Amino acid sequence: MSEQEEIGRYVHILSRQIKRKIDEVVAKYDVTSVQCAILGYIYEASQDKEVYAKDIENKFNMRRATVAEILSLMEKNGLIERMANKQDARLKKIILKEKSLEIKNKVKEEISKVEKEIQQGISKEEMDIFKKVIQKMSKNI
Repeated sequence: MSEQEEIGRYVHILSRQIKRKIDEVVAKYDVTSVQCAILGYIYEASQDKEVYAKDIENKFNMRRATVAEILSLMEKNGLIERMANKQDARLKKIILKEKSLEIKNKVKEEISKVEKEIQQGISKEEMDIFKKVIQKMSKNI
């Protein structure tokens, strides 16, 4: 198998390693890496607009059922609340609860440490190229 044919495998392995590491460091806050990413997105996006499940589906390229399952668990664990939109009750805006706001900064710190660990020994130029290549590959799919 040529190196070109193995790109998907390399990306998959790296993705699993990163997810496993982040899950490990944020477990003490009773959240997963995916929940952390979603909480971070909700926090940032809700500064400018109301956030809905569809926004999360689009941002993370996830299926509706997957997002619904994650949000249900987050709601059950007291991280978020879903409230009906005044104009359309079928739409439920997502609001962060106090518990998620309390852990946000701690989790952000933990993830920042993991990011530094991952990027150790890699120059800014190399990271810029890596990001451009990954984005191009993502668009190609």
